[in-house]
Order: sequence, then C-alpha cells, then structure tokens
Amino acid sequence: MSAAPRTVCVAAAAYPLDGLATLGAVEDKIARWVAEAAGAGAEVLAFPEYGAMELAAPAGEAVCADLQASLAAVSDALPRIDALHADLARRHGVHILAGSGPRRAADGHYRNTARLFAPSGKSGRQDKLIRTPFEHDWGLVGGDQLNVFNTAIGRIGVAICYDSEFPL
Repeated sequence: MSAAPRTVCVAAAAYPLDGLATLGAVEDKIARWVAEAAGAGAEVLAFPEYGAMELAAPAGEAVCADLQASLAAVSDALPRIDALHADLARRHGVHILAGSGPRRAADGHYRNTARLFAPSGKSGRQDKLIRTPFEHDWGLVGGDQLNVFNTAIGRIGVAICYDSEFPL
C-alpha cells in the first residue's frame, strides 16, 4: 500500500541580481530570502538559473567587465556560498535549489550547475545538459547525466532551462 500524495509548498524566487560590494552582503541577502520563504511555509526554495552570477560583483568592476574573469570569480565563490546554503537548509528545515552558475569542473571546463541542499545535510548538483547559444559562445560545456535526488519529501529532479524544453 503506497502512501497518500503529499502537498509541498515551493517558493520560486524572482531574484534580482544586485551589484553587492562583498560576499558577506550577498550572504546576508540570500539568508533574508531563505528566512522569508521558510517563514511563509515553503519547504522547497528555488533560486533562478544564473542566480549565482551576482557572486562576480564583489570581485570588482574590472572582473565584471571580463567574461572569463567573471566565470572564474563565480566558480571560486561557490564553495563559500554552498556552505551558506547548506547551513540555511539545515537551520530552516528546507530544501534549497541554489541559483545555478558557472562551476569549473576538474577538467577545467565551466558548466552551468545547480546545487540542491537538504535539511539533512545531504547535497547534490545537476549540470545543465543542453546549452543555449550564448553558453556555447561563453565556452561552457554541457553535463552528461540527469540526476534524481531522493529526499525526505520525495524524489527531486532538476531541469535547467533548455533541459526542460528539449528533453532527451
């Protein structure tokens, strides 16, 4: 006998990218957004594709004016921001789909990667599979597998942009 379906409240952030001066200011902004959504009863918080791009701003105007430097700055900041998301997920008892952004993989290529954080401390990531023309121009590469995350609220899959429009 299977369990009855359960309703899950999802908060989808219409998240503006701000030119904040420090990573601390970005962390404060994310913490406010998470607290507000969790306080309203959301169990899954979804930040937008390329929401992580605001992580380039604290590196300065010269970095923001250079595409490759921006990609590197965002990728370099992800471990710190991911630690924040993990803490916020645990503290608020929510699942957080962090804003995707360029992540430099072990092979040196950048991939547009979304990261999922559970209140249990588990986390996972999903690379975007199908690139847009601008991602091709940026030199990003696509991922090669679709992941399914088993969570306390059910199985979660992440489809980023074109991945939902052109299912393989």
